[in-house]
Amino acid sequence: MIWLWIGLVTFLHGMAMGQNLIPNSSFETYRTCPYQDNLLSEAAPWYNPTRATPDFYHQCFNTGQMVLPPHSGQGLARLYFDQGWAEYLGIRLTKPLEAGECYAFEMYVATNTPGRYLTETMGAHFSAQPVTTPTSTELLKTPPQVLDNLPRVQGLRWERMSGVINAKGGEEYVTIGSFYKYPPFLGLYYVYIDDVSVKRVTLYLGNDTTLCGRKSTLLLDGTTPDAIYYKWQDGSANATLQVTRPGKYSVTVITSCKTLTDSISVDYALDFDLGADTTLCNGQTFTLAVPESAAATYRWQDGSEQNTYTVRQAGQYSIRVAQATCVAADTIQVRYIRPPTLELGPDQVLCGAQTFTIKPIITEGEFFWQDQFTDAERIVNTSGVFRASVRNDCATVTDSVTVDYGACDCILYAPNSFTPNGDGQNDVFLAYGCGDITITSLSIFNRWGEIVFHTDKLPFQWDGYYHGELCPGGVYAWSIQYRLKQGKQVKPGQEQGPIHLIR
Repeated sequence: MIWLWIGLVTFLHGMAMGQNLIPNSSFETYRTCPYQDNLLSEAAPWYNPTRATPDFYHQCFNTGQMVLPPHSGQGLARLYFDQGWAEYLGIRLTKPLEAGECYAFEMYVATNTPGRYLTETMGAHFSAQPVTTPTSTELLKTPPQVLDNLPRVQGLRWERMSGVINAKGGEEYVTIGSFYKYPPFLGLYYVYIDDVSVKRVTLYLGNDTTLCGRKSTLLLDGTTPDAIYYKWQDGSANATLQVTRPGKYSVTVITSCKTLTDSISVDYALDFDLGADTTLCNGQTFTLAVPESAAATYRWQDGSEQNTYTVRQAGQYSIRVAQATCVAADTIQVRYIRPPTLELGPDQVLCGAQTFTIKPIITEGEFFWQDQFTDAERIVNTSGVFRASVRNDCATVTDSVTVDYGACDCILYAPNSFTPNGDGQNDVFLAYGCGDITITSLSIFNRWGEIVFHTDKLPFQWDGYYHGELCPGGVYAWSIQYRLKQGKQVKPGQEQGPIHLIR
């Protein structure tokens, strides 16, 4: 089956991510290409909150100070820390934080002197007014709402630093740098900063939507800042889910500050297909159909314009359906073959020890017995109904043959003498019956009624020996237990008789 679809397919990438409130968050834009140190002002609207000299570098000019590539893009910032010297970055958010809302803060940091870097000092302070001390290079006294929790920092490798802010409302400025501690004496270090973001912790899968044909897909993006765990309605735990059929879809996201749930209904304007490629029997017809709609137009491969089409011969059949701006098409291949045939022959009535070989006559298909017998031909020696089938892509046909051992009484046969002299002729006493008799035990008695032989396992025969020695010639008695199958019933039976052992 071949699909072709044309229409509106909606993708909601990034909608659940939320808007980043940090402008120029990756230090990509600049007023003038920074050609030396101390030019943070060129990365507007970033600003310097103190008298220190934070740096801005961009790959538009190689100053030699960018000792590692930016985490993303082409720009980054650099802060320097030493005794009595602390540098900061300041930025005004695109809009103030809303009271009672939860926001996720994230940035990437790197250093070329990891042994000097002080963990649990780098962070971000949020305030309603800008924090500035234009005459000082000292540590800021304001406490950060977010502080790094990195267990260790490796040299010249970007590390993700993140945290959550529960907004009081009105916070509009962010100050980024080191808080609480100076580096130890001669412990100066640089910290590189890139990809700073502040996003409201929110979840939005988008409005309910309608797609075009059945092969249209929709990527639902539940990516949520500060997400710890995702669970969709089907149990999947990824941030995204690919929609391939109509229905209602929902996701629950657990973050460190709250649990969020959202759902979306997805419909299909032209929800149809012609089915899988198919095989029919010669002479059969097959009706192809798609849902009827007054707003839709239809066109089959031969130009006919109804919503159904009757197939009468092999070939490729296709339909194109248009409704408003949505167009969908589907194609199906149909082939015709001859139906299979099977003949097991007439029912059989047998007698005594007769057997019958069933020889199936098969055409156009794969043959199999329904009782899992593996060979095609089979020799039958019991009553019963034997069924087999032949199948191909067109159809499956079944036949059966009934075998009945009712032409004569089903009897047990036993010899009246045997000669256990080792000449290969008549050396054992062996009883047998018609195919419906199953012997279960054989016992041999001497003239005094003593048991000289007994077995309840195949083969049910006596070689004339007792305790390893050949019995003396004379008359003995045999007793046989058996089961007799009559139709659907099985009855127990017992027979006795004499046997003459001749030496």
